[in-house]
Amino acid sequence: MDDWQEAAFTSRHVHNRASKSKAGGGRGRRGGAFEVKRTFGRYDIKCPNASKTSSNSCGKNGSNVAPSTLDIFRLSDDGKGLLGYLVLPGTLEAKVVLTGSRKTLENLVSQFEDEEESEKDSAKKDDNDRTNDKGQDESVQSDASRNEDSMTSNDEDDSEDQQCQDKERRRFQNFEKNSFRSPKFWFQWKGQVKASSTTLDDQLFATNRVETGRGYIVFSGNDCRSFKGTITCGALSWKDVSLSGWKEVSMSERDVPFVWG
Repeated sequence: MDDWQEAAFTSRHVHNRASKSKAGGGRGRRGGAFEVKRTFGRYDIKCPNASKTSSNSCGKNGSNVAPSTLDIFRLSDDGKGLLGYLVLPGTLEAKVVLTGSRKTLENLVSQFEDEEESEKDSAKKDDNDRTNDKGQDESVQSDASRNEDSMTSNDEDDSEDQQCQDKERRRFQNFEKNSFRSPKFWFQWKGQVKASSTTLDDQLFATNRVETGRGYIVFSGNDCRSFKGTITCGALSWKDVSLSGWKEVSMSERDVPFVWG
């Protein structure tokens, strides 16, 4: 049986065990029922391995390094995952995708990678089409579109508003929550390793090279105020190194552009 169970947390609770045991329920139910919106915000991060790497890279100026942060800003368009940005100054800067199951994580990352390839192909095709079609029938199309827009704009506005509301509702219903008492998420990161080559096993390794890796975090409760977890980075010879975070500020969902590539 999989560790993860799908649940629409807006209408159902996956784990009823907490209500049966005071000892087990107090920790997992802290903050009430889980709501994915509570994960949004900026977290201060503590990663001893990153601090050590950053100090080695910056030398005596390491004390001036900016704080490490994880910013979780919104759900993916399909509502299956959380999107964010991880900064370990002097060590790693990466986009992050978090989901409630390993399978969902694999599918979502594959989807992002496929979309990236499709966009590249589409951009090339659009450039060619734009060169061939430039200037043809522009005036006729412009007049026709203006007439149609004036007749249908009001109806379309009402319809689009309702569609947007329905889409947002479905996004939050689609998110999967794990079956553990405390919210747990697997994540994959993709970004640049900032550490100098002297800290890496391969002395010829280029700085700022794009890398990817995985990890997980477990929130202390449904209030999502703090978490503990691990992160892996092959370029830094990290395997399940300790990672912890405390929420600095809660935020609403933000429409931050997210490009996985």
